[in-house]
Formats: sequence, C-alpha cells, structure tokens
Amino acid sequence: MQRSYTLLLFLCLVGSTISAQQVWDNFEDIRQGTYDFISGTLIPYSENPDKTGANTSLVAASYTRNASEAFDVILLDAPVADLSDYISGAKQMSIAVYSPAAGKTVQITLENSATAEPQNFPVGRHSIYQTTTTVANSWEVLTFSLTEQPDMSVGNDGVNRLVLLFDPGNAAGDTYIFDDLNGPELADDPCDGATANPMILEDFECNQNLRYIFSHSGVNFRRVDNPDQNGNTSDKVATYTRNGGEMVDVIISRFGSGNLSVSGTSEIAIDVWDPTAPSLVRLSLQAANGDVILAIDANTSQSETWETLRFDTSPATASMDIAQLVILFDPDTNNSDNYFFDNITVDNSVAVVDLPEVSAFSVAPNPSPGRTLFQYELLQNAEVELSVYDLTGKRVATLLRERQVAGAHQAEWNADNLANGLYYYTLMVDGSIATGKVALSR
Repeated sequence: MQRSYTLLLFLCLVGSTISAQQVWDNFEDIRQGTYDFISGTLIPYSENPDKTGANTSLVAASYTRNASEAFDVILLDAPVADLSDYISGAKQMSIAVYSPAAGKTVQITLENSATAEPQNFPVGRHSIYQTTTTVANSWEVLTFSLTEQPDMSVGNDGVNRLVLLFDPGNAAGDTYIFDDLNGPELADDPCDGATANPMILEDFECNQNLRYIFSHSGVNFRRVDNPDQNGNTSDKVATYTRNGGEMVDVIISRFGSGNLSVSGTSEIAIDVWDPTAPSLVRLSLQAANGDVILAIDANTSQSETWETLRFDTSPATASMDIAQLVILFDPDTNNSDNYFFDNITVDNSVAVVDLPEVSAFSVAPNPSPGRTLFQYELLQNAEVELSVYDLTGKRVATLLRERQVAGAHQAEWNADNLANGLYYYTLMVDGSIATGKVALSR
C-alpha cells in the first residue's frame, strides 16, 4: 500500500458558477449523461483554440453541423429532477461557446424521450430555451432564456433528455466549439455523495481524473452506457473505434494539474472489452513534450468479454516527470475495431506502506470471504481514519476515525452485505494518505 500518484483530485459534482445548478459536461473531470444521437460530427476531446480567453480549459467539444439538416441535433440523455425554477426564470442554463459568427442562435430543448419522436413535434417537448452569440472566434458564456412550452402535458419532473441545437432552422456546415454545459439538476445522480478515490485515474463515472487532449478517432471516442455488465458492473464506460487510416492510433490524456508518480507502484490496470482478441494494447507514459518515458504492452485474451489488463510500471522511477498517459489499441495495424475500456487504476497492492508513522501493515485474508482484518503498528500517537470505498468512489464503510496511541492496532471489516468485487481502502494518518485494494470473493 502506498501513495501512488500526485494529482489534483476533483469532486464528481460541483455547483455551476452562474445560475444553473449542475455541470452536465466540461469534457474533463465532469461528464454527466450519455450522448444518444448526433446529426453532425462531434469531437468531444478537441483542443481549445483559445486558452487565453474566457475559457482556459485544455479541451472542449468541437461540433460541425450536418449541412443537410436544418435542425441538426445533439441528444444528451439524463433524468432531470424538477424544472419549476427554469420555467419561472429563477434559474438558467448556460454554455461556453466559440462561434464562427455573431448572431447565431443556440437552442436547448428539454423533452421526454419516451414520447418525443423526430417527426411528432410538439409532442413530448417540455420547454425550449434560446440564446444568441455576440462575437466571432472568441469564447463567451451564453445564458439561455425560456421561449416556449410546446407540450404542457410533460410535467416539470418528466424530462430525461436535453437536445442541443446550433443555428436551428438553417442548413449550414459551420463548426462550433463549446464547453461547460450547465443544465438542470439531475434527478438520479449516482455520484451524489461519492468521495474521490485516489487510486482510480478514470472510471467514466465518479472518478474522472484524466484530461483527454487528443484522439485520432474523434467522434468515436466517447462515454457511453456499458454494453456488457458481465465482468464489469459499471454503468458508464468509454467506447473507442480505432481509426483504420492510422498505423499508430492514439488516445492522449493528462493528469489534471500534476504528474504521475510511480514510485513503488507495481502496475496500472485497465478493463478492456475486445471484439476480436487477441489484440495488443500499449500504455505509453510520456513527458509533457511527448517523449516516451516508458512503453508497456499487454494482450487481450478473450473476445467480447471484459478482462483486466495489467501494465508493469516498476521500471519507472519517481524522478521521471510523467505528464501524459497514452493508450494505443493494436498499434502498427490498420484495423478499425470498436473497443470498450474502463477503470484505469493505479494498482499497488503488492507494494509496502510508505507512511512514516506506520509499520507492519497487513490486510488479510485478501481476497476476502467477507471478513477482513486490518492490522498495523503506529510509531507515534496520531489521528487515524480507515475507510473502504467501492469502484464508484462511494464510501461503504468507515472502520476507524479516532486518535490512537503508538503501538499495535487492528480493525475488522464486515462486508457480508456487499457484493463480490474489488474495493479500495484508504488509511489516513495525521493527514497523510495511503491506499490499497481488497477483493471480496465468496
């Protein structure tokens, strides 16, 4: 068990800065909802064209309208709580936009996906909101105002889809960059109350600590519903269709505002769903300028099923400034298979405790049949907290939270009411945190 990396961790949910109550998508650490349908071309991890302006994010979404569609749409599915304040005007939605021209309308329609169909307007459309760009080729934050309620039969708690339209009513192929979509509060947010887990780099749910700055596949790399929950029970995962025109097709990500430190770390693990195993998956740890520090290969062995690939990072050292994590599926080929991946974790279960206040730490049995004993020795009096989390980052048990004297201590975790699978624990001693994992297997 060891502190495995230095990262600025973000909470999954934060309040918006202007009027709206929840960030739906900032294309970095907060990704809510699922993109169900897109008429044009959406590249959700595109480089910000102007980081010195009103939006300093590394990445944003690039959207090129389908020029053959007058009402070109982006559908984003998520259950909404109560729209009463948005109808009254007490709260407003907002979005950051980098537009090709001033005077372009941006529209949001909130609807019920069960009744709203492409050709049956106004059925199922709860409310429509609009705003207008005021500058060209520059970032601005636009706030939406209610324009109409087409279907009054849809209740304020009956919306589960946000429809985003750029320049509705005009068939044009313009490109818009957008970011920081602030929408209504979600009705059922699985990340509500979740605690950031320092061992999870990315789970596409409540721990989204990677910043994706480039992918060759563009629109074919995005967050989607898990198509196969056998072997991976996550609700959300990433889908990635390899660009067959690239021999070396890459997904490039960065670690928030810090670098990855692999001092004492045994491996990085990634869950992969491969349609045609075996396939080579390469993990490239790089400096900020793209220089390769360490390249590690692993191979899938099963088709159309989830499996965990493990990448040995022990040749790297803490002195190496690892700023980028790059994933390559089947490099040096021209295949165009569609992969899914999830749960990128720093797995240091075989490492030893590096907390200076602790010695003789042990977790047994591991894997555990349901009762797990944590034992350790404190070298001095200290404030101690020992907690266990599931893969979504939700705390499932607090075993200790007290001041303890120097000497031997132990705590038992009773997990009889929890499902089999992987869990993470954190041991905090006088503010220093160490982490590890324990598997339940009955």
